[in-house]
Amino acid sequence: MIKAIVFDFDGVLVDSEPLHYRAFLRLLEPMGMGFEYRDYLADYAGFDDRDLLRTVYHQHDKPLDDTELKTLIDRKADAFEQIVSEGIAPLPGAADFVRHASARLPIAIASGALARDIDLILPAIGADLPERFETMVTADQVTRSKPDPETYRLAAQRLGIEPAHCLAIEDTDPGLVAAVTAGMRTIGLPNTYPAEALGHAERVIDSLEGLTVEQIQSWFG
Repeated sequence: MIKAIVFDFDGVLVDSEPLHYRAFLRLLEPMGMGFEYRDYLADYAGFDDRDLLRTVYHQHDKPLDDTELKTLIDRKADAFEQIVSEGIAPLPGAADFVRHASARLPIAIASGALARDIDLILPAIGADLPERFETMVTADQVTRSKPDPETYRLAAQRLGIEPAHCLAIEDTDPGLVAAVTAGMRTIGLPNTYPAEALGHAERVIDSLEGLTVEQIQSWFG
């Protein structure tokens, strides 16, 4: 039986991957390290900001110490905040399903985004949404990002529920790998990648629109 639902954030609750890409481009393009959106999806989506920046710098044979990395992360967050201020909307059915699920089960967020990013976006897509989550695990609260299972293990620990009784909802296969390795059940959403790219999902659904906890229990109970 599913006793808790753990949501990824980017690409599950909001279509924010294009916004993160634009923020990274504002940061990296002036340094000659820009890349196409298709490359972002193929190589970087699912990384947290630390790992993406480390990877890009490594690919360009440029050194990156921890002090500069922190500065870059802060600058990217500033760019992202500016982009979000121009407008963002929840993905279809996302806000309604969060409200529905939170009335029936404990729910959490386990994301590779920074807490700052989530705190900015979540109230913007629903003023009541932040209070509905029992806990949020973000990139700045873990040492290893997805596909490492640390994010999901910490979410289950904070919820006080065994991972085997938690359902993770993800839009990337690295995120699904993290959830599966943590011992969770999984649903994949083809918002960022096609369904065939979500090979570690036990079940793939088109969207959260119309989804109910009762359906979930019938699938995973």
